[in-house]
Amino acid sequence: MTTYVQIRKIDHRYWFVRGNERFLSLGVDVVAAQDQTQAKDGRRYNVLPKYHNDVAAWARDAEARLKSWNFTTVAAWSHEYLYEHTPMYHTRVVWFGPWGQNDSRLIDVFSESYAQDIEKTAREQVAPQATNEYLIGYFVNNELPWYGERGWPTSPNISLLSRYMELPETAAGKSQAVEFLRTFYSNRIDELKAEWEVDADSFDELKAARQILPIVYPSRKAVIAWSGVVAEQYYKLCAEAIRRHDSNHLILGSRFAERAYEPVMKACGKYADAISVNHYRKTGIFDTNQVGAIFALTGKPVMITEFSWRAMENSSGCPNSKGADVTVATQEDRTRAFRSYSGAVLSQPYMLGYDWFMYHDQPPTGRFDGEDCNYGLVDIYDRPYSNLLAAITEINGQANAIHEQSSVPLPAYDPLVLADYREISVRGIEKPLPHPIVFADAESPTFIWGDLAQGASIEVEPTDQSSLRLDVKPGSGWGCGITFNPLSALASNPDGSANLLGATQVVVEILAPDGVRMAVGLNESGNGPIESQTFRGFGFADGESYATAPATLTNGWNQTIFRLQVMETSTGYGNQRGNKVVDLDALASIHLFFPSGQKPFVAELKSIRVE
Repeated sequence: MTTYVQIRKIDHRYWFVRGNERFLSLGVDVVAAQDQTQAKDGRRYNVLPKYHNDVAAWARDAEARLKSWNFTTVAAWSHEYLYEHTPMYHTRVVWFGPWGQNDSRLIDVFSESYAQDIEKTAREQVAPQATNEYLIGYFVNNELPWYGERGWPTSPNISLLSRYMELPETAAGKSQAVEFLRTFYSNRIDELKAEWEVDADSFDELKAARQILPIVYPSRKAVIAWSGVVAEQYYKLCAEAIRRHDSNHLILGSRFAERAYEPVMKACGKYADAISVNHYRKTGIFDTNQVGAIFALTGKPVMITEFSWRAMENSSGCPNSKGADVTVATQEDRTRAFRSYSGAVLSQPYMLGYDWFMYHDQPPTGRFDGEDCNYGLVDIYDRPYSNLLAAITEINGQANAIHEQSSVPLPAYDPLVLADYREISVRGIEKPLPHPIVFADAESPTFIWGDLAQGASIEVEPTDQSSLRLDVKPGSGWGCGITFNPLSALASNPDGSANLLGATQVVVEILAPDGVRMAVGLNESGNGPIESQTFRGFGFADGESYATAPATLTNGWNQTIFRLQVMETSTGYGNQRGNKVVDLDALASIHLFFPSGQKPFVAELKSIRVE
């Protein structure tokens, strides 16, 4: 009798189970005999000539390698021959939704044609696997654009709600979105228009509108709620289609890019057997707070389906100029990061394993999407990275024991960790500052940061006018920024932070071209990366980070005002479980942020002041 992989909770720990065997899925993504990219200079991973194009012979060696490194699973996007002919567990990514439309994969989930496409995909890709005893289960897509156009926020003006409102009046999704807004705003068009800029004076007229733009922060609540409506429909369609064609295998979630809005993750947990998360951490510190909160929110165990590090020291010649920014200096740094990260993953009772991204290095001149990274376990010449693999072999071999012996309890749900919308208050505004205070100028210490792998950079040069010349390249990723510490005269606290109680706004005096988009952020004393386990600030400060929505500058000198009371908590930096109070008694830094999607430009910064 054929048995299939299931998930069981044994002594408060989660495991994959098949018959009498219990295991964790320790996998490698993209186990392939060659990189499909036609590299510009011919340098790419391709070992088929070594095997005289005998895929079966290559697969036998690849299987032996994976097993010798104590991996249990051939993970996503691997060679079909390994899936079909190798006695190893494996997982498959099924692309439910419009193929080739990366930012539109969730549009229009309410249409009849979308449901038909999902059924067709399940019939063609799921049904043939229904009796595959080594298949663990299916991922329903990868890094879906839950924030509108990507699996992460890109612009406050772009969301699934704005995307659905762009649809024509006859579209099923447009009707659903309008009825959602009618209900959400209690059939009060004036309440909707207090939060959104839209050319409509009734909900009936709203059906013909093709654009809706947020004008205040509370509009985020409608965005979040609508994402949950879309997610409920999407995951329901996928789960029902899979179950019609295969009742034997697991539904493993949709490989979130770190996370999604809470209603989205809850909907996924409702229909999936496990939650999958692509979770890169440059520091090598696994974020138990965030991932534990995802488990507690959804009630489903979690798989890490992508993680990796790339070193500038590599034998492929990979420049690491594009892709997830987990760049370290050496192969030894990769090894140290893996040891730290993997041990923490395996110790969590709700974890089901991890998949390393990826088997081989990418072409040094870039693959199909431009990525050119040392993510591989082997280089483009098929030479293993021996130190890294020695650590992987050791930890993988101990994985079950680490998991079984861990005494870490299952986490309870903490509403502060993942909350998508939280009202922000500012401490001390009842007694305003008596006069404006210059926080930073051309003499202030600075720190440049950004998505360097996607071409972002800022070059800073003092001018003769007591200002800073900023040569800004926002790049194609998430953008870049410059952080300013307070002037030495303001740094009155022992840790160098400034007491600015009474401030209500930040004013940036900057000369810029027309159309430049710029946001302002604040970091409290005690700030640090979100995976930090403690945030110890001075006074009331608890290490939170806050940011405004981007403002659009006009050509010439701007004195742009950013009000503190409309700031949002930063989801990519700082304490995610803080008090949601802008604690100005210990302000560590102020930064300017330039999002991607704009051309390179030169600006001149005069000062940043608080009032």
